[in-house]
Amino acid sequence: MATQPGEFGNIRLTRIAITISAVSFGLYVLNVLIGKANIVYGLKIFHFGNVGEFLILLVASVAFIAVALYEEATAKSTMHLEQKEVNK
Repeated sequence: MATQPGEFGNIRLTRIAITISAVSFGLYVLNVLIGKANIVYGLKIFHFGNVGEFLILLVASVAFIAVALYEEATAKSTMHLEQKEVNK
């Protein structure tokens, strides 16, 4: 049996995607701050560099957009089902 929008399995996947997005974005911000500290204070702390920053931000963006699109589709299908019930 396939899960319908709003069921527990899909909510869990949405939460996982939101968590991935938040963690990736937090890692991106931390990496930018470490890079800035390296430049300003002359520290030699490891950071990912330009390509690493791009990949981290790409993962955060894709996960966030996937959640937004899924939530929009769920809202539209729920609204469509409610309108169908009203018209009966």
